[in-house]
Amino acid sequence: MFTLDDSFLDMVGLSDMPAEQKNNFLAYAQDQLEVRVGEKMSNDLSDAQLEEFERIIDNDKDMINAVIGDNYKEDQLYQALLRNSEAEEGSDEFLGELATAKWLNLNCPQYQDIIRDTFQELRDEIFAQKDAILANS
Repeated sequence: MFTLDDSFLDMVGLSDMPAEQKNNFLAYAQDQLEVRVGEKMSNDLSDAQLEEFERIIDNDKDMINAVIGDNYKEDQLYQALLRNSEAEEGSDEFLGELATAKWLNLNCPQYQDIIRDTFQELRDEIFAQKDAILANS
């Protein structure tokens, strides 16, 4: 949904960051985004839901198969993932992505809003601190 790359660095005013530090900073920003999104999403989920999601993330094939079902190739999410995923169709990675998307749609339908809002918050925080970040780089 959101890409943390050179255009992101331009957006937050860090395009002048030394090249050798850009990848480290982008990795840090990606980690922060994932942690913050995870924390916000988990606030609205039960312990059982969190356990299910962890099983999907841990590539539990039984859980993945339970979520995607037998007719998953007819699912709109499957078709969208075919167009957008870099994973090979039918691979464990692809099926894990499909299970993650289906599970999130069912259990946390506001997840795209959470990602968008969290991305914007992180972007704004970094922009507000860009001078200090550049001074320390």
